[in-house]
Amino acid sequence: MATLDYELLDVFTDIPLAGNPLAVFPEAAGLSDARMQRIAAELNLSETVFVTDGQPATGRYTVRIMTPATELPFAGHPTIGTAVALARRAGAREATTLTLVEGVGPVQVQVEPGAADTGRAVLTAPAPPAPVPTDVDGDTAAAVLGVEPQALAGAPRAWSAGVPFLCVPLASRATLDAIRLDTGRWQAALADGPAPHVYAYWLAGEDLPRVHARMFAPAMGIAEDPATGAAAVAFAGELVTRLGAEESALHATIHQGEALGRPSRLELEVDVSGAASGRCGSAVRRWRSAAAACGCRRRWATAEGNYPA
Repeated sequence: MATLDYELLDVFTDIPLAGNPLAVFPEAAGLSDARMQRIAAELNLSETVFVTDGQPATGRYTVRIMTPATELPFAGHPTIGTAVALARRAGAREATTLTLVEGVGPVQVQVEPGAADTGRAVLTAPAPPAPVPTDVDGDTAAAVLGVEPQALAGAPRAWSAGVPFLCVPLASRATLDAIRLDTGRWQAALADGPAPHVYAYWLAGEDLPRVHARMFAPAMGIAEDPATGAAAVAFAGELVTRLGAEESALHATIHQGEALGRPSRLELEVDVSGAASGRCGSAVRRWRSAAAACGCRRRWATAEGNYPA
């Protein structure tokens, strides 16, 4: 019975058991699409990554990104975490650049190995964020989020840098904390629309933007995500539009995950030149489990009906 090693990482944090957890299967060549999807559903993390082809000499890897319900063409925390895992696996001791070939195409990631089980990586968006046409109004967005319409700080807008998100500005941190997603209203209003994933945010400062955000993606099988890199890159377009920024560069810190007890921090750099482009990164730490003698490495039996050791 064949088995595969995988690693568990915490992404967008430098604290174990915070941030967004990620599973990475570094040698997944030969797994069928259906098997990858079933494994991702069983692990039930926001995303699981399968490396189907690797060329350590050139730093180029082909990866598949699965949520519990579907495959994604691009995602931030899987890209960041996978790059750190692969760089450490290749024995990198200095800063290096990897290319992860995802559904959207090649994504460049700069990796800086850290001490012990840590590392830091920054991805460059494969495409600048672009507006997505949507007819969702403030009343509808408020109803989906379970808040009052007057609690919004403006009209919702949709953006995508590979994955579309409906960005909903809120007037206060208290409103952000009070969100209770109404899945029935989400199903009726957003599920079949062009931007079904909801990124609610509160902008705490405009001179040096500090953003608090929550992301809900029932279509991905994710009730709420602790940290969402793809949403942060898409949000770059929203942020530039919201602030009317004209500088050549804009930096924002995004706080996410507090509502889930997994605080995360994402650093977003935006090049304001026509269409905004984003760079997103943060520290990554692999965590060790006392229940696993071999630390963060686990094994998955690939035969039908078997589960992780």
